[in-house]
Amino acid sequence: MAAPVTALQEWLLRHASDGTPETLPGNVQRAFDADEATLLPVFVAHAWQEHLHAEVCRGLREATDAEQQRLEAAFHAQIGLGDDHDGDLALQLGRAVDRRLSDCHHYVHLTAHPMPDGLRWFRLQITDSPAAPGGPEERIQVCGVESDSQARAICEAIHDVLAARGASVDQGLFHLEGPQLGALVAILKRLALPQPEAQMAMAA
Repeated sequence: MAAPVTALQEWLLRHASDGTPETLPGNVQRAFDADEATLLPVFVAHAWQEHLHAEVCRGLREATDAEQQRLEAAFHAQIGLGDDHDGDLALQLGRAVDRRLSDCHHYVHLTAHPMPDGLRWFRLQITDSPAAPGGPEERIQVCGVESDSQARAICEAIHDVLAARGASVDQGLFHLEGPQLGALVAILKRLALPQPEAQMAMAA
């Protein structure tokens, strides 16, 4: 049989065990030979319609992206922005931005606080320095984040989960047993990793 020449036939060959029309199921092979979607079983016809819809959506997205690129290129040409750039200025700008961003970094410290009864309670503290917070507490783990708002979001999320699990969170202090403390430390360690490494650590 000649190679398929229509989109329907090419799509139907995905149902063939070895990619040839001869191994298509009988009811699908009839539709293939006739190149007629109305001869397909209902579930296969439905999948074909979904495929057509997805192809139309993909085409619209590609057309929109192409038009956006065309408009951007026209605007860049209008303002004189080409492919070349001032490498020295780019380097200076990058270093200046990196220095300013480093000033925005904040750190979440997990610290232990010994109590008179011998138990240790724990607290999450936010600082703008990786150095340990002052006081009698013992630092267990620290992770750096990009902003104060991120640090606060981390602390609030952890407090919410601990409270939902029945742990008392009194003025930021909470008590955890070994396995629960280990879970918290593991999450803080993951947050301290660069993003690709953090994703791999979460999947491990």
